[in-house]
Amino acid sequence: MIRARALIAVALAALGGCSLASEPATPPMWKVSDGDTTVYLLGSMHLLPPGTDWRDAAVERAIADADTLVLESDPDARDDFATIAKAPGLRPLTERLGPQRRDALDQAIARTGQPADAFDGYKDWAAAVMLGTGDALDAGATAKDGVDAMLWAAFAGKHREALEQPGAEIRALDILPPQLQHRMLDESLGGPRYESVLDAWEQGDLAALDKASASKELRPFLVTAANRRWAAWIANQMGPKATLLVAVGAGHLVGKDSIVDMLAAKGFKVERVQ
Repeated sequence: MIRARALIAVALAALGGCSLASEPATPPMWKVSDGDTTVYLLGSMHLLPPGTDWRDAAVERAIADADTLVLESDPDARDDFATIAKAPGLRPLTERLGPQRRDALDQAIARTGQPADAFDGYKDWAAAVMLGTGDALDAGATAKDGVDAMLWAAFAGKHREALEQPGAEIRALDILPPQLQHRMLDESLGGPRYESVLDAWEQGDLAALDKASASKELRPFLVTAANRRWAAWIANQMGPKATLLVAVGAGHLVGKDSIVDMLAAKGFKVERVQ
């Protein structure tokens, strides 16, 4: 089963196939420093089609230089998606969305490859997460081929840690106001977007990645809040001589409330590597 965190990350991009690139990807990356400590910030894609070539010279250099890898969450840790994603007595998705969204719902369900009744009993946010990843799965993307899993393996024998405790992102979605959970569900029916997000990531196209991010209504809850926590955590690592590679979803590194801008506002030297 694909980890819930990876599903969430792709779903959030979809709310706002195989790679189309003929050359190696150049995923967006920055270097943050204070003279002693260097932090590479790499925009991640948590699900990728097998064989996606993203470890270019700049990324390989960051991997070699870093003594610590930091991801959003531990890829090996169990989360509690299955425990809290369902609730008794929920109406079917067709009733929650209404007849005017029936065709879009049917298409979104078809992209997941699951029968329609597989989504019965899931809360709005959980159904949105599952539906929002349908076109990524249809393109053959998997978590084991994603940036997080590949980096975790590459840093075997080095120090590895996570920014969030297991299940933290899941619980954050579960406490969203009901109207925002329903907004997530409605926006998850927007049609296939994974390949356009993948193409933007491969080209390091920040404007396109920003455009594909969560909507302005959802972003403060799903992106900005995490950015504040993670930027503060990174700032606290500055001081002792060290080199870290921090890989987070690319959507956290673009936009006016990005981690990149927050760290620059704290006075750190921030330069784009690629």
